[in-house]
Amino acid sequence: MLGHFKRVVTAYLALTVTIKPSVAAPGAHPDTAKSSRSQASDSIKYGQCYKINNKDGQDLGHLPAVPDWNYLGFGSNVKAAHFKVCQNLGHCKDPNRSGQELYTGARFWLFNVDGNAYSPRGEFVAANSLPFGSNKNMYPGGLGYRYYVNFWVDNDCSDSDNHATRRCNVKLHIDNLRDDKGLTIEGNALKVTTKDDSIIVSFQQVACPDTKILQEQNYDL
Repeated sequence: MLGHFKRVVTAYLALTVTIKPSVAAPGAHPDTAKSSRSQASDSIKYGQCYKINNKDGQDLGHLPAVPDWNYLGFGSNVKAAHFKVCQNLGHCKDPNRSGQELYTGARFWLFNVDGNAYSPRGEFVAANSLPFGSNKNMYPGGLGYRYYVNFWVDNDCSDSDNHATRRCNVKLHIDNLRDDKGLTIEGNALKVTTKDDSIIVSFQQVACPDTKILQEQNYDL
């Protein structure tokens, strides 16, 4: 929020160590602020909603080529997607602790609030990956295509300007797929890959939709 920065916590424990929140006007629509380069990532917490930006400040969103599935990608022509960070597929917040900040390496799932034609109330991000598919696209799950992707992050302070102020982006990794071990960008599309690669992004906190919408999908979300 305007004029307020979250307190930096212990360096080796929480992702918030090198991450300060972006400054935004209270009540501003999450899609109104555009940047020519990415901001430092906000602290990432279970149960919170975010937009995800690449290093150029472009939103991760739904590519227009296949609107029924809302394949995920970056670019000026995408519709920004909104994601809720969930501790597991049954509930978003970690019930075993009061603080919800993710520790470095903590696993999480991304609930795509916007969904697609087959999951209009939202669904977890899935991949078209073997043994269930082969085009490697990522999208909100739907129909029989629900090979959900488990994510984790660590800090990226390779940018010298960000490193000096400890305001960093994060490296986004995947963890659980049988054959695919990493993430890549092909054209504008976000895809999984057999290589153990990550992409550099920032998480920008936004307001979650009405909880009743999420509860229709899963009460515990």
